Amino acid sequence: MDMAQIQRKEVQTPIRSNHVVFYEFFIGGSKLLPAVSPRNVKKIELVYPTTSWETKVGSLKRVQFDEGGLEYFKDEAVEVDHEAKKVTYRVLEGTMMQHYHSFKATLEVTSGTAKWTVEFVKKSPSSPDPDHYLHLLDSVDQDVDRYHLSPPPTK
Repeated sequence: MDMAQIQRKEVQTPIRSNHVVFYEFFIGGSKLLPAVSPRNVKKIELVYPTTSWETKVGSLKRVQFDEGGLEYFKDEAVEVDHEAKKVTYRVLEGTMMQHYHSFKATLEVTSGTAKWTVEFVKKSPSSPDPDHYLHLLDSVDQDVDRYHLSPPPTK
């Protein structure tokens, strides 16, 4: 595979919540994604041998993002940099891999911004750009931001 084939796209989502809390949600709170972003994430589960929801290098998760379970991906955390508030996932399998030889997504959170950068290699020139997935990530970021800004439920 020629490295020149690697393409990059990104989406930046303005966030108003605390960027450290936002980042830590993706490191430790991702099991809440179906509740926080129900339009986008239908189900998330750990994949053996992963036993903890804390994201660290080697963590495996399976995410279902449609009602019927046909749209899903399994990813592995390949880089976690707490100081830079940055985590990179490599997609190992899933429906999106019909179009790509490889697909990586990096979340980088700074004060005021959550940025996803995807690196991908298309299987053919006619394979679509991953705009659908970037839109999905942007929408999830907006939901997570709203979640952190909303007052806690009262009893």
